[in-house]
Amino acid sequence: MHPPQQRKVRRYLLALVPAVVATCVLSACTAGRSASSAVSSTLIVNTSFVYKTLDPGRAYEQTGYVAVHALYDTLLTFDGGDVTTPKPDLAESFESAPDSRTFTFTLRAGVTFSDGAPLTAKDVVYSLSRLRNLKGSSASFFTGLNATAPDDRTVVVTSETPNPTVPVLLAMPAASIVNSAAVTANGGTDGADAASADKAQSFLDTASAGSGPYVLESNSPGEQIVLKANDHYWGSKPGYSRVVIKNMDAQNQKLTLSRAGDPELALDVAGALLDGLPTTVAVSKQEDTSYFAYLNTDPAVSAVTSNPAFVKALRAALDYQGLAKLFGSAQGPARGLIAPAYPGALPAQDAMKQDLPLARRLLADAGIGNPAVDFIYPAITYRGVDLGTIATKVQGDAAAAGITINLTPLPLSAFLEQYRGGKSAMGMTPQALSYPRAESMVRVMSPDGVNAKRLGWTSAKAPDSVRTATADFLAATSDDARNAAAVRWQHAMTADSPYLLLGANAGTVVSTKAVTGADYTAAGWIVDLAAVRPAG
Repeated sequence: MHPPQQRKVRRYLLALVPAVVATCVLSACTAGRSASSAVSSTLIVNTSFVYKTLDPGRAYEQTGYVAVHALYDTLLTFDGGDVTTPKPDLAESFESAPDSRTFTFTLRAGVTFSDGAPLTAKDVVYSLSRLRNLKGSSASFFTGLNATAPDDRTVVVTSETPNPTVPVLLAMPAASIVNSAAVTANGGTDGADAASADKAQSFLDTASAGSGPYVLESNSPGEQIVLKANDHYWGSKPGYSRVVIKNMDAQNQKLTLSRAGDPELALDVAGALLDGLPTTVAVSKQEDTSYFAYLNTDPAVSAVTSNPAFVKALRAALDYQGLAKLFGSAQGPARGLIAPAYPGALPAQDAMKQDLPLARRLLADAGIGNPAVDFIYPAITYRGVDLGTIATKVQGDAAAAGITINLTPLPLSAFLEQYRGGKSAMGMTPQALSYPRAESMVRVMSPDGVNAKRLGWTSAKAPDSVRTATADFLAATSDDARNAAAVRWQHAMTADSPYLLLGANAGTVVSTKAVTGADYTAAGWIVDLAAVRPAG
């Protein structure tokens, strides 16, 4: 998982189910889309565009996910801003085997695609096979999964290894169900060679082939995406007959909101940009992005940062209360690597605390005198927070403990090159979960994970406490067990990892008083456009 770019959030879904055989019978209504059937006027959504395609099997960026979630359905979904439990969408129920390797989904009856064709289990199998075989950015989450259709309303998903994440993975926008006949007729394939043979992207960038509440009217990259209500939608009608998603920078989004009285949303007005908004607007937000500094464990890169005593000293030197104020955090100081919006986050009482005497003592006991470190960071403003202000705060806190930090702001591309190359001694980056469970963070941040390898942090270097906590987490096969294990993992990582927690930042949806239901979600699609309705 890579650090997000400015205004770019990469989050995907993960669900956990009990280790015992259980039948999860889900309500017949569609989560977040069950309000009245009134349809009226146009909803304007302003956001800074980050997307390459509207093809569900290839989409990976924020703007694409906002639109794809409105155009397509998935087997399960989440209700509003609640990411704790998957809710019904195309599947009205599912069963999970005790070994978390077999999941059986029962499709609701009477669902049709936007062209009126019936949606069957065959379409689900085609969509999931195509996603996996396209080998796009999301495909790795579905490695080892296979789907079959015993009959038109039953889908069985099997995993090569125990995988309690399957239900929510199937709520990801990437797992949207497409009309297999329409996609195949326009160059698509779910075959093993789909990565090279599938030619349906151009079709799916201009016309939707889903069963969602909206269909694609037009797609003008860099300008706007226009959606219109799906006349064949099987669920409750969306609140607006038309949605126009406009490309607009955050400053102009704020200016527009300050003047608007019509139905309008802004998806990038966050952090300090929230200051000065009129009291008539509503703000929905969740702290779903963690920020951390990393320290390279390779002595060939840095003799200073590879010393565990130095890491502990710098961790003790940081003023976490002051950092929380810079992030505008309503949740207070940093607590753990899992942001507060997600299950498995640490409670407020576990918040980090500054201890300058401890920092100085650790350095003295280790014989580290006047340490100096080069600190790189991307010179961007992300979600209304200038990363330079965070880096400067870290520099000042470290100086109080006798540590010199030399700040090196870099263009994002240059920062990513150094970070991924594993040659920087110290750096800072935001990190969003790939899906709303701790697993995506555990896999990349733990020893031998993608991020850990960039720091030279291997299992051989990690203490037993971290290795044990990681293994215990990955072995857990229920939601409760995973959440409890995430707490232990974070405590171990806070004590003995090469990461320094800095704080958490919030994603936001700001809406005018003309609308209701514009809830920010940490599920990945930012806001459920079909759930936004006229106020009153």
